[in-house]
Amino acid sequence: MKCIAYISRTPTSDRSVRMPTGLSDIISVSRKHNPQSQITGIISYREGQYLQIIEGPHAEVDKLMVKIAADPRHEDLWVFLDGPVAKRSFDSWAVNVFNFVDQSVLFNTFIENNIGVLTAFDENQKSRIQPFIDIKQSDAVLEKHYEDKDLRLLAWPDLNTVSQPQMVMNLCIKLTKKPYPFNALSSSGEFGTSHQVTQMIRAFDQLGILSVTESAPVKEQVVIEKKPNKFYGAIKKFLGMR
Repeated sequence: MKCIAYISRTPTSDRSVRMPTGLSDIISVSRKHNPQSQITGIISYREGQYLQIIEGPHAEVDKLMVKIAADPRHEDLWVFLDGPVAKRSFDSWAVNVFNFVDQSVLFNTFIENNIGVLTAFDENQKSRIQPFIDIKQSDAVLEKHYEDKDLRLLAWPDLNTVSQPQMVMNLCIKLTKKPYPFNALSSSGEFGTSHQVTQMIRAFDQLGILSVTESAPVKEQVVIEKKPNKFYGAIKKFLGMR
């Protein structure tokens, strides 16, 4: 299964205004054919642009994307995500017109699953996607992604290319010894604010040197009460110690 996400501009009208001409046709065709092709996703229109995400079998997604690229209702098409996915972010086809798609709980899942791609955009790309996805708020989603997870470094980054190398080195030492809870790192203040910790962890993750696993449940310690020794009890009683 794969996922493709893109942004495209609507064609300009005679008055040089971009209008979603043909949007109703796009919606009706998608609702009819996408379930047959096992394709799910979401489409949104805002400020003269479409944002569409399609998920499904590789061949079906690629076939649909070829049709979209050749569709005159789309201009200046920018595919910002194209790759395999382990599971869907959307369980069914949905349409969200004239709204921020990130208001949807399902769309938050998509952001969480692809946070590395979204936060790596340059300023022009961020500006173009901003009507749909508030990149500035993505750190909150990213922090949630690491919550209740254990982190461990598989290798060290090049400390000559990072800012605050001493702090990064200290964090590397912490994460090299054994898996360490993100929650503890975030709340300790040892490595700066929660935002700063999240930024460093994300950088490790993007380099492919970070292992992220579910935190093991804390085992409750069972206190075993020692039973009094009958022999010593008898001696104390004989000596008048009790």
